[in-house]
Amino acid sequence: MGGERIEKYWAAEMRSAIEKYRQFEILIPAASGEGAGHRGEDGRYIESILKTTLKKFLPDGLDILTGFILRAGVKSPDSGKKRRRDEDEHSTQLDLIVYDTEHMPVYQRFGDTAVVPPEGVIAVISVKKHLYRRELKHEFEALKNVAELCTQKNKKGPFIGLVGMDDKIRTDHPEESFEIVIESIKESQIEKCISYEEMPGFVGTLKSWSIHKAHRKDKNQADYLLYVHSDGEEHLGIQFLLKGILDVYFSEGRGHGNEPGMFSFPGNRKMDAAIKSISYQKEKAGRYG
Repeated sequence: MGGERIEKYWAAEMRSAIEKYRQFEILIPAASGEGAGHRGEDGRYIESILKTTLKKFLPDGLDILTGFILRAGVKSPDSGKKRRRDEDEHSTQLDLIVYDTEHMPVYQRFGDTAVVPPEGVIAVISVKKHLYRRELKHEFEALKNVAELCTQKNKKGPFIGLVGMDDKIRTDHPEESFEIVIESIKESQIEKCISYEEMPGFVGTLKSWSIHKAHRKDKNQADYLLYVHSDGEEHLGIQFLLKGILDVYFSEGRGHGNEPGMFSFPGNRKMDAAIKSISYQKEKAGRYG
């Protein structure tokens, strides 16, 4: 069975990215002996590493920006005149926005910092040095708001994800971290009915594990799978991220043709925990229609 070359290739790419962060820790060490010596730069460096790695494999028309999404209360082709009744609304500051700059304009841009309309948003990824339990609900609420801001009729919504370099939820207990992540997603959605695309497509740490939202045809619930990275499986996280982004970019209604066959997941690989499912009442268009 083919695909082994691709898996080895992606694993090597991810090992290289993790090694770049280790080199940063060596050059700018923290007094505590863990991480780098400047917390703010620590986080930005991880963002930069992930951004550089993803950008290498995305189509030329996609940029990776940081900044805000502004959904203005104005007429649009997808919502017609009724969007004029909406209030102007913007997101919180977002770490990584994968945006279709080839086909869509931006409101304002300085370097890689921008304010963009929702129509060109392909993915949004929140990036953390470590994943902490106390921060999960807030992160998932912010990502849910992004998904709602970017709701469009007849178009697949953006891929959303949360990525850390390492796990501080339940260190060395990925199955317990998995349980906590799922409960935090549920808590972030509890106020009202949600849709399949408002829930994260990926939650994971680059070093140790990946939580992947499986595709469902009926979409009456979201199924999450846990994969703990063993030696040689560093490729799982980066493949899930890139596959999620390209699934949106090449989806029906966006006019970018067919998605290439560039990913490989081992067919006999079993998940490392029982499937966790989150159900909801019905698929909906979002509060904007």
